This record gives sequence, C-alpha cells and structure tokens, in this order.
Amino acid sequence: MSARLRRVLGAVVVSVGLVGSAAGCGVDGTPVVAGGVNPGGSSTGDVSSTADPTRVHELVLDAAVFPAGYTAQVVPSDQMQQMMDMVLASTKSADVSPSHCMQLSAIPSSVNVNDIGLVIATKGGVSSLAESVIVTASSIDEYRAQVSGDCEHLTMDMTVEGQSVKATAEQKVVAGPTTRADDTLVVEMTTVSRVGSQSITQRVIVGYAQVAGYTLSVQASSMDPSGTPDRAGFDDVFTKAIDKAVDEA
Repeated sequence: MSARLRRVLGAVVVSVGLVGSAAGCGVDGTPVVAGGVNPGGSSTGDVSSTADPTRVHELVLDAAVFPAGYTAQVVPSDQMQQMMDMVLASTKSADVSPSHCMQLSAIPSSVNVNDIGLVIATKGGVSSLAESVIVTASSIDEYRAQVSGDCEHLTMDMTVEGQSVKATAEQKVVAGPTTRADDTLVVEMTTVSRVGSQSITQRVIVGYAQVAGYTLSVQASSMDPSGTPDRAGFDDVFTKAIDKAVDEA
C-alpha cells in the first residue's frame, strides 16, 4: 500500500466516521472540519449570525502556543485543496451503515480551503495536534447526535484512488476539559480501514466548540498506528483555542 493511499485513507475514514455533515480535510493529523462552510451561523443553527468568514485565519492559535516539542507545519494551499477534493469525493460515494448517521446529500462537492482557518503542529513522527476555525450553521447538538447511540459503531465501503476500501469506526463521546465555551463535544475515535489483506488503524481525539458563530475543531492524533493520541496536549490546545475565540471573536 502506497504512503499516499495510507494518508488519504486516514483523512477519508476519519471525516466519514465523525460527522455526517462533515467536510474532512488534511494529511497526517489535520483536523476534521464539521459542518458546511456557510456565510454565517451560530451555536443554535441561526444563520443570521454576524460571524465574519474572513476572520477565520486570524482566530486560529499562533504556532508558539502549542505544547513544547511541537513544531508548526505549513501545508501549501494547493496541496490541501487537492486532498480536500479527494476526501469529499470519496466521502460522498461511501456506503455507510447505519445510513442515518450520515447525510451524504449534505456533504458539499467542493469546499474552498481558504475559507478554513487552520494550524497544524507535529511532534517528531509521534503525534500531531491541529486546530481549525470555520463559520457554520450546524450546532453541537447535531454533531453529538451523529456520534451517539447506534452511530457509535459505523461500517463503511468506499472507493479511494481506485481501490475498494472497507472500514469500521468506533467512536464515543468522552469528558473534555473545563472551558469558557457554553457547550463542547469531545469524541474519541478508532478506525480500521482495509484494502485487500492490508489494514490501517488510526486513533484520534476531536473536540468541537462554538463561539460567536464560529466552530472550532481541535484534533489530536497518533502518527504511529500502535500509539495513542496526546490527551494532555489536546486538552491544552482545546482550552487555549476556546480562550482565544472568546477573547477575540
């Protein structure tokens, strides 16, 4: 299995498994971006919010505030756009069970990466932490419903780069750190995707919060299939990301 296919599989499976209305993005630890990228939005789903989509880039954390040992990575926008388009195409064509856990029709065919504030940091080849900021009309309650109940276990069949992929995703809502946001959601997820006789396991922690019409997403992932995400690092970044949004949004 090629390294490129492994990276794409990781992005696709995580985006499919976490949120049905998701637009997933990224390579090796970039975050899953929940909800549509809309010109407005709020934590109650009210699209009349005054949130400004042009501010998403200034609301993400500065690279210097990530935990010690992490180094910010710059992903060229054209590379990110190519990956985004590939993930969206694979996600929209996926066969997901239970089917009600995912609204394929709600997934856009294209998302402009310039509408996403994004920062990615890695710690050697061990772990990654990332934050994204978007404007969305979806609520935390909608996200919570899509990872709870019978949606905690998903099976997926999809085609990625011309190859048939079968995957399973186990996800559960867990307690998150105390923050200044009115409502947050933290999800632990383990996915196993199989291509022929080969398989890839990916473990992630993803947190969502909504502040002033912006949705913040923080993701911690292990870059080693046998490893676990950096929970302490996740809690630190998630709390700081919310503090910045509360103070500056």
